Amino acid sequence: MKDNYLTMKDKNGKKREYRILLDIEDTTKKVNYVIYTDDKKNKDGSIKAYASTYILSEKGNMTKLKPVSSIEEFDFIEKILDSLETSN
Repeated sequence: MKDNYLTMKDKNGKKREYRILLDIEDTTKKVNYVIYTDDKKNKDGSIKAYASTYILSEKGNMTKLKPVSSIEEFDFIEKILDSLETSN
C-alpha cells in the first residue's frame, strides 16, 4: 500500500493499481478488510468497488488478500458503509 493505493496482479500476471476507499477492522473477529476500486464504472454509472480480507505484515503492508465471499462478511461491510453514508 502506497499513498492510499494498492497494487495487485490480475489473473494474467499484470500489475493493476487500485485506489483504497476504506480500510476497516472487525475487532470482534480480528479480521481486516479493505474496500478498493479501479475507478471503472458499472452499466448504471456507479463506480465498481471490491472488498477483500487481508493480513497486515510486520512492515505494515497488506498481504494475503482474499476476496470477501460470505454473506456475514458482506453484511458487516454493508453496515459500516451504511453508517458512513448516514453520517454525511
